[in-house]
Amino acid sequence: MELTIKDRLYIPAFLPKEGNFKNFNLKKEILKKIEISDTERDIVGLKENQETKRIEWNTDKDIPLLVEFTSEEMEYLKQSCEKISEEQLPDDMWSSVEKVYNLMQE
Repeated sequence: MELTIKDRLYIPAFLPKEGNFKNFNLKKEILKKIEISDTERDIVGLKENQETKRIEWNTDKDIPLLVEFTSEEMEYLKQSCEKISEEQLPDDMWSSVEKVYNLMQE
C-alpha cells in the first residue's frame, strides 16, 4: 500500500483510542510502519504553522511510502474505518479513510 504524508498523519487519528492488548499491539505495529522519520520530515519540510496551528509540508516532495501490513493489521485498519463511518470528519480526512478502507478490501 502506498501512503502519502497526509495519509500517514491521518491514520493515527482514526485508529481507536483504546482497546484490548492485541489491538494495542496491532496499533503500535501500524504506527511504527507509517512513522515519518526525521530525515523525511526535513526533505518535505514538515512543520507546524504557528499562526494557523496546521501541519504543513511541501507536497511536491512527498514520496509515497510503500507499506505492507499483515492480514491482522489490515483487518484492524478496516474495522477502524468502519467504526468512524458515522463521525463528523474533515473531507480531506475522509479521502484518506476511503483510500485505506478500499485497499483493505482488495
